[in-house]
Amino acid sequence: MSSSDEPDAVRPGWENFAERPVPEVHGATTAPEAELAGVLQRRHEELAAARGASASAATRVHATLFELAMLIGTLEQQVNRTGEPREAVDAELRHRELKNVKDRMLDVLRGAGVEVRDPKGLTADEVLDWADPVHWLQSPEFDAEVVAETNEYAVFHDGAVVRFAQVVMGAPAPAPAPAPKPEPEPEAPPEPDPQVKREPDAETPPGPTPAPTDT
Repeated sequence: MSSSDEPDAVRPGWENFAERPVPEVHGATTAPEAELAGVLQRRHEELAAARGASASAATRVHATLFELAMLIGTLEQQVNRTGEPREAVDAELRHRELKNVKDRMLDVLRGAGVEVRDPKGLTADEVLDWADPVHWLQSPEFDAEVVAETNEYAVFHDGAVVRFAQVVMGAPAPAPAPAPKPEPEPEAPPEPDPQVKREPDAETPPGPTPAPTDT
């Protein structure tokens, strides 16, 4: 039986359907040129923010360098004073002045996120990632592999190493080889006792008497 012969009761009508709201599609009504203009605008804003951050960082670096330059000039004055006669400046005062300049320079660097580290005395495992050994020393005074001397300090920026330390590593001296055992000396024969009489040697039996010869 064809579909045209089905009764009207089983055929769906408009009353069987319900209206539903059409979901919003974001940006569907935005023109392509307007969307492209928005993307370009956001890109320009990001670039401007990056340029501003770079300019700000450069300003901080310049300020740090300028302050360090001033302190280096002060340090030069203190170093020159070390050549004056000892009566002019006390040795303890010289040490305090130089230490003060040094501490101020380190404070300036720390304010810029720069840290200077001396690895002397640390073990090889502790400086594995921020020190380069340039020489090794073997001595009984070392119980393990440690930094014996620092030629150049390590430099860190914001916690990351930017310049490796140059160090001289110390290590225990190798154990000496066992000494060879001395060969035993041969024993000397015992000396004869003078009180013991020596037995005479056995007499050699006489040989045959030679026959007389005719004259």
